[in-house]
Amino acid sequence: MGKQPFPGVITALEPQAKTRRHLSARLNVFVNDRFSFALDAGLAARRGLEPGVLLDAETLAELLNEDGAAKAYAGALNFLSFRVRSAKEVRARLERDEWPDEVIDAVLSRLQEERLLDDAQFAAMWVENRSRFRPRGTGVLRQELRQKGVEKNSIEAALPDIDEEAENALGALRSKLRSWQRYEPKEQREKALGFLQRRGFNFAVARAAWEKLREEEDLT
Repeated sequence: MGKQPFPGVITALEPQAKTRRHLSARLNVFVNDRFSFALDAGLAARRGLEPGVLLDAETLAELLNEDGAAKAYAGALNFLSFRVRSAKEVRARLERDEWPDEVIDAVLSRLQEERLLDDAQFAAMWVENRSRFRPRGTGVLRQELRQKGVEKNSIEAALPDIDEEAENALGALRSKLRSWQRYEPKEQREKALGFLQRRGFNFAVARAAWEKLREEEDLT
């Protein structure tokens, strides 16, 4: 276990040689000529820390709490940099990193205020991405978004309408038609309906998509 931070007179503030890419610049804080703790450089500046300042136990605790929130926020930003996430996903990541609940709540609140975390937007982008690359029926989309922790109203607002779902089903079938060409028409139909239903499209949507594809491709 590392040494615990301790109060006293600040004798030096030294920049850390290396900083993880998702964190801002950090300082090593020396108290009574010994290393005590590391701190976000911006926080140190805002709190007026410099050599000669007396750091009591109460102020030290406040600094460490604020610094923890800053690091958790930076970690959340890094997590969000790879793709849009739901609030539940960000919370789970921060919990995995063992941040306390009060820090997690503060970080989520800040991200939402800054419009960097928005479950309604996340749901819309999730559905759009699915429609473009791996079409799914509304049943599967609804289940996926529930698992991501998105509230019901945001889910329903993001789901495709009837016409969009029909187009998604048709697009999914077009991507598979070539692999079914060696089968008889009856087998092609069975494969098409089964394929779409496994992707969450109901039977009526699946059947309509197959009939439309038959017309387009002049399948007998």
